[in-house]
Amino acid sequence: MKRRTTLLVLVAAAVATAVFASTAAAAQPTKTTFSGATFNSVLSGVCPFDVNVVSTDSGTEIDFVDQGGNPTQSLVHQVEQDTFTANGKTLTGIPFTFNLDILFDSSGNVTHAFAEGVVEKIPLPDGTLFVSAGRVDFVDHPGVNFVLSPDVGNPGNVAGFCAALAP
Repeated sequence: MKRRTTLLVLVAAAVATAVFASTAAAAQPTKTTFSGATFNSVLSGVCPFDVNVVSTDSGTEIDFVDQGGNPTQSLVHQVEQDTFTANGKTLTGIPFTFNLDILFDSSGNVTHAFAEGVVEKIPLPDGTLFVSAGRVDFVDHPGVNFVLSPDVGNPGNVAGFCAALAP
């Protein structure tokens, strides 16, 4: 009986050591801060016309990798401000904060890119505030560089947004 107990303890210790050793072998997460990143995109299919978008972002990104150095997840906490132009009209959004969780498969391909929080916040000329908030999975929008309304949540007053930029 004592021999069996000793064997079980040794097996348990070996398993625990293997688990902790494989966890310890993974590289530490990499944290990057970014500020003033600007990019241009075109919002299509929302209004009867295309809308040009200039986005300015700042925030923090934390990247995780497995034991082989392959990406497994990236977490981004970001503040963004967007400017929309169409038909000689401009709307400037209010800076908003959201979180982005990017997940990778074992080959390093993105499987999901979930954004959660405010998606957009824009004062409209009629005195109302366009606010969209919820969750977007950018993987479900292939080829799209900018999403105005979430997949799940409050889409905002899209008709009011389009009317403010209409010819």
